[in-house]
Amino acid sequence: MNQIDRIGFIGLGKMGRPMASNLSKAGFSLTVYDRDEKAVQELVRLGAQAAHSPKEVAERAEVVRIIVPKLSKKSSWGIKTSCRG
Repeated sequence: MNQIDRIGFIGLGKMGRPMASNLSKAGFSLTVYDRDEKAVQELVRLGAQAAHSPKEVAERAEVVRIIVPKLSKKSSWGIKTSCRG
């Protein structure tokens, strides 16, 4: 079985931040994006790489985890479109 090494995280709120922190502490290569720059910088201090857009997260990662509140169909479509460019 192949191991996934590069993980992307979009959304660093109440759920996303602790999950991303644990992955970073476990040694995974983590790229993160959030609208809140403070949340991103907190993960960067733990070793994650900051992305400036969801698309950049998708370009760097093998797997992307999206954890945002109340993701509507319209928001979901916007994130998918943004990841594609």
